Amino acid sequence: MKQTTTENAETTFLDYGIGYQQHKKGGVATFMIEGMEDSDSLRQNSFRKTYERLIQEKGTMQLQGYTVPLWGDGHNLYPQEVEMLIRENKLLPSILRKQEDFLFGKGPMLYREEVQEGKTVRVPVQDKEIEAWLNSWEQRGYPDYRDYLRSLIGDYYRVHTCCSKYHFSRARRIPGQQTGSILALSYIGADTARLATDKPAADIVRKLSNRECRFVAVGDWLTPTEQTIDIYHRFRPENPYMFSTAVSYNAEKTFTHDIYAYNQWFEGLREWIKASNLTPRYLNSYLKNALNAHVHVRIPLAWVNQQQQNLQELCRQNLNCEAADRVQEYRGVKLIDPKTKKPYRYSLTMMEDLIANELEKITKLLAGEGKNQGKLYATTKMGQEGWEFQDFPGKFKEYFDSVISYDKRADQVTLAGLGINSSITNVENDGVISKSGSDVYYNYMVYLSTLSWPEEFVCRDLNRAIRLNFPHAEAEGIRIGFRNEVPMRQQEIAPKDRL
Repeated sequence: MKQTTTENAETTFLDYGIGYQQHKKGGVATFMIEGMEDSDSLRQNSFRKTYERLIQEKGTMQLQGYTVPLWGDGHNLYPQEVEMLIRENKLLPSILRKQEDFLFGKGPMLYREEVQEGKTVRVPVQDKEIEAWLNSWEQRGYPDYRDYLRSLIGDYYRVHTCCSKYHFSRARRIPGQQTGSILALSYIGADTARLATDKPAADIVRKLSNRECRFVAVGDWLTPTEQTIDIYHRFRPENPYMFSTAVSYNAEKTFTHDIYAYNQWFEGLREWIKASNLTPRYLNSYLKNALNAHVHVRIPLAWVNQQQQNLQELCRQNLNCEAADRVQEYRGVKLIDPKTKKPYRYSLTMMEDLIANELEKITKLLAGEGKNQGKLYATTKMGQEGWEFQDFPGKFKEYFDSVISYDKRADQVTLAGLGINSSITNVENDGVISKSGSDVYYNYMVYLSTLSWPEEFVCRDLNRAIRLNFPHAEAEGIRIGFRNEVPMRQQEIAPKDRL
């Protein structure tokens, strides 16, 4: 209850939007703000949904004595959910592949940064020790380091998470001989990795933090059991040689989410992507099930009455004559029971069967590829003998135009949400590639300027391994990154050297 006092009256709010006011001279008036209760209900419902969603993020599961925070809306299958929606879309797989190609560029390279003419530039470096170590991965039975990096790029653009397994030699245990003890790194799919803690669930009184999760559980989360999930120590940068095998779990920080990363464009584009995925189904379903014949048959009532009299007369004759003289059927309508050989008495279903038989003869001429091609809509008509055939009004063009228009809008929203211009993805209005070379060049340059963070994130573990294995790399500022050369514009190339 809240009270507000003015010079002549005191207003008391009993609840949200209702109350009463008492005047100092004795007058009392009750009031209610119309619509306020509806607004309050909507507000409470919205808050409840937000609260339920946030509370689900505190969900955990118990596995092999470890507590595993759930990644996703209560189902722990967020990466799989993202991939399923992407896979069904006509644009996203190719766009994400282009983003991966743009970041990977011409492949990984060793470099150092130098300041030249007031600008920081990358200078390629040749280091035989580091290059020999990178090229030795396959000889030791691990995947090539280029494949390792390429796989991490795919995970980054889908769920902003990169996981790597550190493989150490036995020398890591010997103090002073730990340099060079990292044999290789191998890729761990973000869809298979979840963070975990050995803290019992009963001791967890608040939402877990990323730093508290000292273990990484890797395996099949569709059927999580002791046989399908392996538990690894999480790599600790402060003590890198602590475990014989360790898995790093790098998740890009998402606002209000501390443990796992969430794709920033996924939620906002989810419904647009779903609608775009449904577009071909709508069109194919319409083609398959619509009234493609577009024929309306008008059946004269006089014809119906005449046929009805004929059927009634034949049925009476069959009942009054010998079996040998009975009429078996009339225009496809059976007048004799095929089993007992007894004549039927007239019923309205006979007339319905007769009309159906006549329509069937017509639809045979209209049958086509579609499921419902050849279907008709029939009505009776007073006062005329002959049947009439008219075009059935349809909205083919309007329906197709509206669906295709929405699909184009969904494509535009998807590209905008991904932050990549259509001119460099070969997706333009009505499928036309942008013809402006300057437009493509400018947008490509802008996009390249946004790749610094993705590159740093994807190469984080490999650069850390290089620093640990080769102390001189840190002293000399040697890092690994991707070679993304800026293409020259046509006016900067001699005519004889142009493509």
